[in-house]
Amino acid sequence: MSLDRLTFQVGALMVTVQDDRSQRIDKDWAAIHLQAVAEIDLAGQVWVRVAGPFLTMGDIASFLDELRQMHQQAGRMAELCSFGPSFSLRLVVSSTGSMAAHLELTPDPLTQTHTFELQLDQTNLPGIIRQLETILERFPVRDRPD
Repeated sequence: MSLDRLTFQVGALMVTVQDDRSQRIDKDWAAIHLQAVAEIDLAGQVWVRVAGPFLTMGDIASFLDELRQMHQQAGRMAELCSFGPSFSLRLVVSSTGSMAAHLELTPDPLTQTHTFELQLDQTNLPGIIRQLETILERFPVRDRPD
């Protein structure tokens, strides 16, 4: 397993992904799962952390495409969801430039539910886009479509 780790941040949410090269043999690039840690720390209020192979390369690539579209045109939405109920992030940019983030982050979906509403500024988008581009560039996949 590679020790390469990269992080992207959306407000108080930090998501760190680690490439798992052991999954690369004969797998479609979009289906390769990344070991990930997602955590939100609202000082003095709450700290929630989810870890595991809950995001795929395809999830990251789709989210990046949606963010690029959102950056070009207000009123769009971008969503990054895990295949299970532990992680879901939805970003929406208004015509005034404000950005709302709806986050569901739940380490144990059978006994817990954690939902967060974050207010951000659209000026955060270029930085998030660059961070995601770096993740996809740093963890190249054999036979990945351009």
